Amino acid sequence: KTYTLTQGDIDAGTVNNTATATGTPPTGAAVTATSTVSTPITRTPAITLDKQAGTPSGSAAGSTIAYTFIVTNTGNVTLTAVGVTDAKVGAISCSPTTLAPGASVTCSKTYTLTQADVDAGHVANTATAAGTPPTGAPITATDSTDTLIAAAPAITLTKTAGTPTGATAGSTITYTFLVQNSGNVTLTAVGVSDPKVGPVTCPVATLVP
Repeated sequence: KTYTLTQGDIDAGTVNNTATATGTPPTGAAVTATSTVSTPITRTPAITLDKQAGTPSGSAAGSTIAYTFIVTNTGNVTLTAVGVTDAKVGAISCSPTTLAPGASVTCSKTYTLTQADVDAGHVANTATAAGTPPTGAPITATDSTDTLIAAAPAITLTKTAGTPTGATAGSTITYTFLVQNSGNVTLTAVGVSDPKVGPVTCPVATLVP
């Protein structure tokens, strides 16, 4: 007789089976005998992670990237407590958290760009998938993405002149210079030069978008 393994057998790592033989003699009670065999089943827990990054919704701080995490049980035993961690994007929810061999779960998370991300020009991070086999420590797999963020530096200057204090030599004109960071990256060493009026003082030298 041939026996077909169940997933429970594989998860247990062994198949214990007891058979009983019975015979009836010409006289008297039936006689019996038993024999037990234990067959070990090799367990090979394994997990994979495919992390995918969507196209950023924009290139400024506050824009978002939609991440997808595909976790697959590539071993031969059931995995429980399946989940994904990613320090960059925060808590990730996956359901279901139990995967039979060959099964997958897709988890998702939306990440909001910070100004530091935009200034760096990319968002690189690594996620880790983990699952717990029937026995032994959890198994893990990692995958990384690196999403480029296009830099678009720009600056605008609006110069205004106040009313002259008079119409004779020695009268003065007060100028105001409004400098704006109109791009998507932080600007440093911001300043104004005007050969006509000489040195111009600005209260700050760093401007965020």
